[in-house]
Amino acid sequence: MNNKKHSSVLNKLVGILDKVEKPSRYIGNEYNSIKKDAELSMCLIFPDLYDVGMSHFGVKILYDIINKSDFAKCERSYLPWFDMQKAMMENDVSLYSYETYTPIKEFDVIGFTLQYEMSYPNVLRSLKLGGIPIKNSQRSDADPLVIAGGPCVFNPAPMEEFIDAFLIGDGEEATIEMLRAIKKGRSRSEKLEFLSTVEGVYVPGYNYKVRKRVISEMKNDWAPTDQIIPYTEIVHDRGVVEIMRGCTNGCRFCQAGMVYRPVRERSANDIFEISKEIIKKTGYEELSLLSLSSADHSQIEDAVSLLKNIKDTSISIPSTRANAFTVEIAKAIGTIRKSGITIAPEAGTQRLRDVINKGITEENIFSAARMARNNGWNKIKLYFMIGLPTETDEDVKAIGVMLDKIKRMGFHEVSATVGVFVPKAHTPFQFDAQIMPDEAFRRFKLLNWTRRFAKLSFTDPYKAIIEGVLSRGDKTVGEVVEEAEKSDVIFADWDEMFDPDKWMKIFEDKKIALQKIMEAKSFKDPFPWDFVDSGISKGFLWSEHLKSLKAELTPDCRNGCTGCGVCQKFNVDNVIQEGIAR
Repeated sequence: MNNKKHSSVLNKLVGILDKVEKPSRYIGNEYNSIKKDAELSMCLIFPDLYDVGMSHFGVKILYDIINKSDFAKCERSYLPWFDMQKAMMENDVSLYSYETYTPIKEFDVIGFTLQYEMSYPNVLRSLKLGGIPIKNSQRSDADPLVIAGGPCVFNPAPMEEFIDAFLIGDGEEATIEMLRAIKKGRSRSEKLEFLSTVEGVYVPGYNYKVRKRVISEMKNDWAPTDQIIPYTEIVHDRGVVEIMRGCTNGCRFCQAGMVYRPVRERSANDIFEISKEIIKKTGYEELSLLSLSSADHSQIEDAVSLLKNIKDTSISIPSTRANAFTVEIAKAIGTIRKSGITIAPEAGTQRLRDVINKGITEENIFSAARMARNNGWNKIKLYFMIGLPTETDEDVKAIGVMLDKIKRMGFHEVSATVGVFVPKAHTPFQFDAQIMPDEAFRRFKLLNWTRRFAKLSFTDPYKAIIEGVLSRGDKTVGEVVEEAEKSDVIFADWDEMFDPDKWMKIFEDKKIALQKIMEAKSFKDPFPWDFVDSGISKGFLWSEHLKSLKAELTPDCRNGCTGCGVCQKFNVDNVIQEGIAR
């Protein structure tokens, strides 16, 4: 397929862009975007607004890798907002790629990122806007293959009827192998047959067990430096360098921390060199050090010290464990801006933090807050969850006590986000129950007194229950997703678009047994995702579940193997950087 711009789409766009909100979301051809000719074409679609999708780092990695290949090209698309969707349907404009305005149905492969469950109806809407049948059983040789990856695919069941193939795990090597497999096939069924032989790929109806894909190290070739510059403000508008993948902390609620094991760190020197290239090629003045827990990187202080040498560039660390927030990092990050600092205690009492294996003490939390205040921060934000296994009212009330103590340290603004815990697949808490909305509202009320001195925001308990059903459900939940799209229940992750009544009616109409999905499970109970091998044995998850009931800690596996099974099964090791980088 060539890279000529599709004049039919372009001509129609000219007539509608002045009638929609934020037309800059839809014009494409941004600085650093790539147009090339290639034998095989793929369009990566982030099933949410451009403003959100352009911030997603996984898309940046795959876009870069595919476009560096000698046989394939990659373009991008996003789900337009309601006004643009209406204008496109009225003017017969298909969902199109942002590089060449090519209708998505003309690509050989469509790739979706399933980053959060509430985006599932958005996936179906994207396919409809592109004129592609939403059910995989209805597609012909003339249709693109539809593949999906991301954290949600560790339970592919709810989306099985809509996606042709799921890539489970790391995509850097597997994506190219998938495209080569597709290139070999002539018919649709032959392509799917070849795809089912690629490690890490699940093709419904072709293979019945799948093991996640793992890369053993973070190669610098896989670090995108020519990052695309958006035309409009996006959620995270800054340069991004992934400093490590995976996590060794073993928090029992955290799906990403479990399924993306082992940890693989980049060296401080590599982080510095990649960062210099990003700044040079993008002009960004802010750099985000991305990982699940960036302050745990063994050379984080060295990396930050080196990055201070990049002139006029500020550094942000998106996730900070309270015990890893050192004075050195606080000073280094605070050199340019004194914005708010964010830490995540998750729970208000030490007992409950031990239940979830958070591995931090109350003193860690208070000393991190004190360091931040002493180094010039005036604002602090904290993240907590309610509904964690074994939680009592006293645990909930303790959140307020902690916020009060932190406010007394002299912060001008203390804010807290309190979410409802959702037990996720492939975690020790997959065996635990999720609290229902009425109980969540009751527990939220226990914290109302803290509004006198802290800004409190609560996630909607109904949103949590819907996320729970979509993340823990089986194939029958696919009917809910299909009905949600038909009923225009899309962009459900956006607060202003979220309508719990519509979702509850769909659950009722489709006879989804919410209580059954949400209730506690035993070791012998089958899960819809049991056929997906994340590398962590079900036995290990069950033993962690039992330890949680006794509030027993499991140490960080940087300090010795805890027996989860990943390294042995995949013949990989934690990649921990040592020594001082200069």
